[in-house]
Amino acid sequence: MTQYYEDLEVGDTYETGGYTITKEEIIDFAEQFDPQPFHIDEDAAHDSMFDGLVASGLHTLCLSVRLFVTEVVDGEVNIANMGGLGMDDLRWHEPVRPGETLRVRVEVVDKTPSSSRSDRGYVDFRRSVVNDADEEVLSILSHNIVRRADDSV
Repeated sequence: MTQYYEDLEVGDTYETGGYTITKEEIIDFAEQFDPQPFHIDEDAAHDSMFDGLVASGLHTLCLSVRLFVTEVVDGEVNIANMGGLGMDDLRWHEPVRPGETLRVRVEVVDKTPSSSRSDRGYVDFRRSVVNDADEEVLSILSHNIVRRADDSV
């Protein structure tokens, strides 16, 4: 069943299943988009402040978007998402290492009906990515446009 703007309440929370990140994925992503030594070279990574290979923060962000979209927006929750307006407060709290399994916790933190378009409202989601040890590795606030069930209001 589709969840429209009216169905979402501040405080609603959702959690995705896990995604295990591999060394090969970390290196492949970084070689293409963030080729810093601690993302692409295991020897150099051991000499870095991370003392080992770590995923690019951008890779972690992309994984969080994927899990949010496939398991919350298009998944079991099935939110009538029309798009996004942006993201704020991006923070990387802990490095992500090969073999870690990441999950995304999502909370509705604010919602506002559109004053100019009756078919939509604006919903802010706080997304928190956690690892196997339940440590927060990334947090972000996303601003989404969600279809209204009754656009005659």
